[in-house]
Amino acid sequence: MASDHAEPLVEVKGVSKLFDLTQGVTDRLLGREANPVRAVDDVSFTINEGDIMGIAGESGCGKTTLGKLLVRLYEPTHGTIEFDGMDIGALTNEREREFRKRVQMIFQDPFESLNPRMTVFQSVMEPLKINDIGDSYHDRRDRVKEVLEDVGLAPADAYLDEFPKELSGGERQRVAIARALVVNPDFIVCDEPVSMLDVSIRAGVLNLMQDLQDEYGLTYVFISHDLSLIRYMCDRTAIMYLGDIVEQGPTDDVVMDPKHPYTEALFDAVPEIDPEAERHRANVTGEVPDPRNPPSGCRFHPRCSNVIPPENWTGSQDAFRRTIQFKRRVLTDDLDPEEALENAGRDSVDAILERGLALDLPEEHSLAGEDSHAVDPSAIDLPSDAERTLRRAAEQMLDDDPDAAAAELDGEFVSICEREHPEMRETGTRVTACHLYETEERDAVAAPGSSD
Repeated sequence: MASDHAEPLVEVKGVSKLFDLTQGVTDRLLGREANPVRAVDDVSFTINEGDIMGIAGESGCGKTTLGKLLVRLYEPTHGTIEFDGMDIGALTNEREREFRKRVQMIFQDPFESLNPRMTVFQSVMEPLKINDIGDSYHDRRDRVKEVLEDVGLAPADAYLDEFPKELSGGERQRVAIARALVVNPDFIVCDEPVSMLDVSIRAGVLNLMQDLQDEYGLTYVFISHDLSLIRYMCDRTAIMYLGDIVEQGPTDDVVMDPKHPYTEALFDAVPEIDPEAERHRANVTGEVPDPRNPPSGCRFHPRCSNVIPPENWTGSQDAFRRTIQFKRRVLTDDLDPEEALENAGRDSVDAILERGLALDLPEEHSLAGEDSHAVDPSAIDLPSDAERTLRRAAEQMLDDDPDAAAAELDGEFVSICEREHPEMRETGTRVTACHLYETEERDAVAAPGSSD
């Protein structure tokens, strides 16, 4: 574990990674700009020597891409990554050889990461040959046997001539760990290192990695969607959503008292082991947006239950959330009038409002009688002027004029969450990117009797 006074080992500064930057044939014919996938977008954080840093989030959030950036399997599109004070994007040949020895990666799938035509000895010795470590064949063989013993493959002689197909899943992953350790690195990125293993052997591999950290003086990054693993292994954790880091801090604090609404939703989604325990399901709606077209502002705002209304909004926060969902559906052509009318069984503006204002939420967060297809607009605390605007847009949709409906709503009901990307700011022991804490700061400054 890292000490409180440990020096930074890895510093990530404003790093982005975009894929598909070139125009396709269709884009060129239609005169469209390239629309890249923003896998990692303007990410910054620091990893101290001896840390075990966790990176967690849903599948597709960019965490594996970030891990590959850290070991320079990918080059960043923007930003810099410094390892022990060296910009890894501008290394000399000598410095790059040093970097390759000091930084290693353990991949997710031991069934794929090991060459099936190489024996255990050949796989583990290969990094020694590539990095020109060891004075002779016998020196390298002794080092391979030593590290195999360290990872629990003993006696090592029994494994040296085995092929991957002759090993169990746990043994294969131990070989992969040995291959990473054999060059005596300082920093290892572990990408879902036990997700492909049987549950019965995961704990043994994780405990081994903790023991090896002390023995080899390692700094780890653990990339995982398994939040229980993150909590068990990691000193600090960063939460990713759609290429952004939205919260980071000490793992126990992030788990027990999440600050960002997405972090809270992520941990609410963890299954409850106790069948008698009362389950609290996350108050979020919708699916993760397309990383080619991420939402403006805070990327989580279309799904967030805490989206912030503008100052002139006089209805409830839930009513505002539903209003901007209606607007978003119209602007993205995701509200089908014919489907709304068919589900309602009648032809009216109310039928479109019922569909457009409905949210697909767990029962505990939905309104009475609501389902994913309809909600009673009269049960929503809509300001009268907002309701009139929504009705005009619904009438234009009934008239088969979606462009007019979009024009009616464009520029209306704008939240700071949609308008501005939140900056990272300190909230207790963590930093988080959420406008809720900017609002709290403004309220504190304006509070009567403040000494500031």
